[in-house]
Amino acid sequence: MILWDIDGTLTRGRLVVEAYNRALRAVYQIEDELARVDAAGKTDQQIALETLALHRWVEEDIRRLLPSFRAAYLAEVERQRDHLARDLIVLPGVPRILERLSTLGARQTLLTGNFEEIARIKLATVGLDHHFDFRIGAFGSDHHDRNRFVPIALAKLQEIHGVTLAPDQVLVIGDTPRDIACARAAGARVLSVATGQYSADELARHQPDALLADLADLDAALREIFPSEGPF
Repeated sequence: MILWDIDGTLTRGRLVVEAYNRALRAVYQIEDELARVDAAGKTDQQIALETLALHRWVEEDIRRLLPSFRAAYLAEVERQRDHLARDLIVLPGVPRILERLSTLGARQTLLTGNFEEIARIKLATVGLDHHFDFRIGAFGSDHHDRNRFVPIALAKLQEIHGVTLAPDQVLVIGDTPRDIACARAAGARVLSVATGQYSADELARHQPDALLADLADLDAALREIFPSEGPF
């Protein structure tokens, strides 16, 4: 099973970030400048918890309003949906590798900090959604802690499809050290791509199982995804 991150791995864009911030301001009635947190690789829930803590909100109150925030965020994204196609950029090599993995019979889903409905909109907007089994993905709506995501995806796989996999039969593909950490926490393999805000050298310090500058070279990507297989 291959678990794909979205932001910085499959796509890049700013419009959804702006929608997130508008919804956060509106629901939590923040009038001053939003506090800045390092969001790379974090879940939508975790970003909200950390941002609002800096605005002196207590966790109990933050969580009480999270459903309202999630709904407001989705409404903001839906309102901007016509503009998303121009804003979202599909990163190099992504359509080819997803298509090839589909033809090879790989089970592809998501491991992303996005709420599930936001993930669905992003990938549908750029025409990539048909490659993924969303039912067995792990999303920011499942838990605030990304390190829980591989077990969540495996539990969904077993429940929905009756398939049991060992963690070492799972590959996480992402662009941040937090993708590496969540794979390591579960005993899964991880392929890092330097297509987000972290350079290849920065990612290498966290010792992923494999590391690529991007996914533009299809054969190189397949060799890293299936290291024990023959040439493709």
